[in-house]
This record gives sequence, structure tokens and C-alpha cells, in this order.
Amino acid sequence: MLNYLVAASIRARGAVIAALVLLLAVGAWAARTLPIDALPDVSTVQVSVLTSASGLSPVEIERTVTMPLENALNGVPGAVGQRSVSRSGLSAVTVIFRETMDIWFARQLVLERLRGVELPAAASAPELAPVSSGLGEIFQFVVRSDNHSAMQLRTLLDWEIVPKLRNVPGVVEVNTMGGELKQFQVIADRARLKAQGLSLGDVVDALRSANLNAGGGYINRREESFTVRGQGMLASPDEIGKVMVRAVNGSPPVLVHHIADVKVGPALRQGVITHNGKGEAVTGVVMMLLGENSRNVVTAVAKRVHEIEPSLPPGVKIEVIYDRSDFVGRTLSTVMKNLAEGIAIVTVVLIVFLGSWRGAVAVVLGIPCAMSVALLGMHLFHVTGDLMSLGAIDFGFLVDGPIVILEAVIAATAGRQLIGAARGRAYSEIAGAVARPVAFAVAIIMLVYIPLLALEGVEGKMFRPMAITMACALFGALVYAVLFFPAVLVALVPPAKGHGPAWLGRIAHAYQGALGAIVRHRLAFVLAAVGIFGVSVWLFSKQGAEFVPRIFEGDAVVTIRRAPSISLDEARTLDLAAEKVLHTFPEVLTTLGMTGRAEVAVDPVGNDNTDLFVRLSPLEEWTSAKDFDELSERFKTQIENHVPGTFVSVSQPIEDRTNELISGSRADVQIQIYGDDLERLSTWLKPQASSCARSPARATCASNGCSARPPSAPSWTERGWRATA
Repeated sequence: MLNYLVAASIRARGAVIAALVLLLAVGAWAARTLPIDALPDVSTVQVSVLTSASGLSPVEIERTVTMPLENALNGVPGAVGQRSVSRSGLSAVTVIFRETMDIWFARQLVLERLRGVELPAAASAPELAPVSSGLGEIFQFVVRSDNHSAMQLRTLLDWEIVPKLRNVPGVVEVNTMGGELKQFQVIADRARLKAQGLSLGDVVDALRSANLNAGGGYINRREESFTVRGQGMLASPDEIGKVMVRAVNGSPPVLVHHIADVKVGPALRQGVITHNGKGEAVTGVVMMLLGENSRNVVTAVAKRVHEIEPSLPPGVKIEVIYDRSDFVGRTLSTVMKNLAEGIAIVTVVLIVFLGSWRGAVAVVLGIPCAMSVALLGMHLFHVTGDLMSLGAIDFGFLVDGPIVILEAVIAATAGRQLIGAARGRAYSEIAGAVARPVAFAVAIIMLVYIPLLALEGVEGKMFRPMAITMACALFGALVYAVLFFPAVLVALVPPAKGHGPAWLGRIAHAYQGALGAIVRHRLAFVLAAVGIFGVSVWLFSKQGAEFVPRIFEGDAVVTIRRAPSISLDEARTLDLAAEKVLHTFPEVLTTLGMTGRAEVAVDPVGNDNTDLFVRLSPLEEWTSAKDFDELSERFKTQIENHVPGTFVSVSQPIEDRTNELISGSRADVQIQIYGDDLERLSTWLKPQASSCARSPARATCASNGCSARPPSAPSWTERGWRATA
């Protein structure tokens, strides 16, 4: 069968070469439209349920909100796990589904279970977190102005900027944080309420009933019809102050401003943003819809931001803090550099060892051909182009088949005068004879990748794309070797004058002369080989091991843990001090501190948790450290020495977020402690906290309700434990 394919390729070589050009063109189209990201998304299929309950403590949240939600969501079809966090005023329950579950169907199942849940009156209706992933936070910016207040900037962000960014295709949410959220506040005077014989509930009921619009049908007047409606929506503090609380015949009505002060003020904050150690800021985080092309979405978001800026009030500026396209661009540059270097090395080696530049060109054409087939396969199997899928391609495997065929043709036709049809027949006979072993060799290499397709969990999401891409590339190499290469060989490569370069023959002759001495002293050579192997095994055992190498993203996240009881104002002061310390490093360009949680609490943390996003200069410009690990240690040491009450760990944006989505903790190592009584768990952990804080494992410490955290042990937060009750 393969003999006939080779013969047919040579007979119709014009059509075959045209088909090769068409395949390369289709491959170029596939490369331009392939979804691109920096790293494979290893986050699980999960649905998070967020419930706010103002005024409730963590223990009350756990017992009255989290546990009823957990019971309702227990046993959801397709679920494989569940975890929860109970914070002051917030409950977050996450249901983890099997990998094959469709995310939209999973969300529907969760919504159906939430319908019958009874929650306390203080709790809001449960909401589902945005459909995003560990790689979903693709763009972050701050809104700055020297002429506007924090409340004005926050209002501008919420009502002018965010709605326009949400319209960008692929954006699922823009999470806002910082500044002051505008509120109309009614501050009741207890003495005046008592004098009028009213309660706070009377004021609330009056405001609720007054803040309504009502429809009354319509009336006809001559040839026209008019809609009857009552407008009662309150729009200003003056209107709120004029709302009637009580009216009694013979007495003047009691209005809101008689018993309370009405003003515009900030809402109670659950988080704060600091910028560059200079003061507070307002930020927005653009979250990408699960499964979208991050390269296209980031580009569209950046374009929309440039369109929005001219329409902002004078003095208001949007400063980009984090742009995923920078990391994606570096990843693409690395992949393209590897591709170019691979082609160049293979070409040079073939020219040097075969002595035929035409043969080298014919062989190297197999690389773009195989890559075209691989890109089409990635489209077919929905594989994203990233550092693992594209960067792991071995170009040596892709040219093995054409090299064997070329070597056989050169060896059999060296010195022969073959032109026209005679060359075609000779090449067809020689290539057909080796086509079968070549096909089997490539097929065996492809079979090596099949076990990787059976991997599950994080391992599967990390290595399956690489296995699929490499298998498709090897299939493309096989197609090129059997179908396209014979036609290219006849058209491009004439019979060689000799078999290989002269210098290679001299080396072979010298080796042949030394072979006798090697055989006579074979015991010494065998012992030397065993000794070298033993040394290599010893060196290998000292190297350590990692699941995958740590990939430098170009930016850092400095995570700070403090005492759980710290106030937001004190945390802000310490954040500014930590940012000033970071700006003493020449590698630091900008810093953004995020303490507490945002409006959409996808990261349900308290005032004791601060994430400092640090934008770094290019690695080649660093002077304080030679690599990211060394710089991280310097960050940690300097901040802990100059800022009191802080425990620092350093990570990277994608790495940090992905770890948290997979396991609920940002740490690489964590310990989960289960039990029925939070108080007993807290008592048991108290003597362990100090030793845990010194542990180099640096796992995150938290409890299921955050209520088991002992106040006397703030060093818990040094990334040592994670308890789940």
C-alpha cells in the first residue's frame, strides 16, 4: 500500500506539490486563528455560590448560611467535591464537578438546588460567581485623578467605564474594588424617634413604600391617550428627607428630616486598594469568559480602554496595571524562537552530515507541513496554543522519516546519471522499499503519547494538550514522509556525486582503525561506561524533582498575612509602607495593594489578607537579584524587617490564582484537618501554630468558617495550615 502511495506521489508530483502549498497555506490560517494563552488552564470545573449576610459573624454565617447551602448542594449530579469559606458577612460555597461536565449545565443544577434553601432575613439571595477560570483575570487597571474624590472615581468606574468594558466579546465580568461606594444614608436620631413615638422600623417601612413607581393604566383625552403613572423613586437627599413617616389628623406630618439626618456617604468597605505607596486608588479587574481566546479578548479590552479614555472628565486617567498580552507575547516569542532555531539547527546538521543543501531543504519542509497538520488537529480537538502544547514539539522526531528516505536514495544513487523518468523510477523503487519501516517507526513514536491521553485531573490538563499536539504533528510528519516527500525529492534533489562529505569518511576510517583496540580492551571500556553511568545517577539524585518547572510570568504577587483582628485602616497604612519598601528595588515598576475582598467576592478574604501586585522590569535589566527566587527572598526579608506584623510570601499572578482554584489554597503544600467541633480544632491547633509558622512548606492557614482561627496566634497566617471542619 505504501509503495503505491510513493509511486503515485512521484507520478503526480505537480499536483502533490500544489497540495503541499495548499496545506501550508491552511496551516498559516490555522496559526492565525488558534486560541492562544500563556499556560494550559488546569483549573477544575466548579461553581461558586456567594451569599452576603451583613452583620453576621463567621460562626453565625457558618451555621445559618453555609451549612444549609452545603446540605442543599450535597449530592448534586456530577459533583466530585465541595468546599466552603465563611467570613464575616460572607459565605462562599464551591461545588467541584467532574472534568467532562458542561459548566453551563453544572450551573443550572446548582441553581435548581438553591431554590428551596431557607436563609436568615439578613442574608441576600445566593449568587453564582462569574464563569471564569484560573486564567480568567486577564486585564487590570486603576482610575486616577488629582481633581476627583475617591467616591467620584468609584462612581465613574461603576457607571461609565465598567458597562462599556462588559460589552467586549469574551468578557464575563469586570470586578471593581477600592474607592468609596456612594450611598444615600439616613442617620436616625434615637432621641427624636422616641419623642415622636416612632421606631427605626417605621422609618424603614416609610422609605421602602415611598421609593416606588406605580402604574395606573391610561386615560383618553380627545384624540390622545395618556398613561397614568406615579413617580416615587427617590433621587436626592432632599427627596428622601421629605418622605412622610407618619400623618395624624390634626397634627403636622412627621417627615424623615424631622427625625434623621440625610446625607450622601460611603458604604461600609470590605476592602481597600493602594497604589505605588502614595495613597488609595480605584481598580477594575477584567475577567474572561471560560474557554475564550485570551489573546483576542485582551486585545479587544485594550482597544476599548483607549476608546473610553477621551470621553472621561478632564484629569481622569486609566493606568494599566496588568495586561495578559505581555505574558502571551513572551510565550509566543519563545515558541517562535524555538521553531526558528529548530529549523535552523536541523538544516545546518543535515547540510553538514549529508553534504546536500537541496536534500536538507527538502527534509526541513516537513517541519512546517507537520506543524500545519498539528495546528489543524488542535482546532479539531479544541487544544489551546500555549507553552506546553506548542513549546514541547520535538523537531527531531518530525524529520526522522524524510531523513531515512533521503539517506537511502543518496546511498543507492550516488554517482549514477539519472534524469527524467529514470530518476522517478529509481527514486520510487528506493523510497517505496523504506516507506514501510519509516511508517512503522513514526507510528511507534506516536503510540508513546497515547498513555498521556489517559491522565486525569491536573496532570491530564497539563499534559494531554501536549500529547495531542505532538501526536498530530507526528501524523503530519508521516503524511509528509510517505505522500509529499517523494514528490519533493524528485523535483528538488538530483543524484549525489558521492555518499556524504569527505570529512565524515575520514572519521569513519579512523574509527574503523581504532575499533580493534577497543574490542581488545573491552573490559576497561565497559568498566569506564559503568563508572560514568554511576556518576550520572548520583548527580541525578542530587538534582531534586518538580512536577513541572516554574515558569516566570514577568510579574510578582506579594501576599501578606496579618493578625485576623486588624482593622482596614491599619491594614491600609501597613500596605502603603510595604509598597514603599518594594519601590526601593530598581526592578519594581508599579505596585498595587489589594486588601480584603471586592464587590464580587471571587476571592473571599478578610482584612488580614493583602495581595500586592508588583509589575517588574525585564529580567535582563535586574541588578538586585539574578532570578525570581532570589528577588522573592529579598522582597520577603525587606518587608518583614521594615513593616511590623507582616508575614510575606511571594508568588506569581497565574500561579497564585490557579493554585487557589484547584485546592482552595494558594500554597504549594497544605494540610487539611477535619473534625466535628471547631472549638476543639482551634484548641488543638494553638500549640502547633508557632512551629507551623516556621515551616518551609509555606502552606496557607485558614479554617472552613474562619472562626476557628485563634486570635492569639496570628503567626498562623505564615502559610502553614489549612483546617476544614
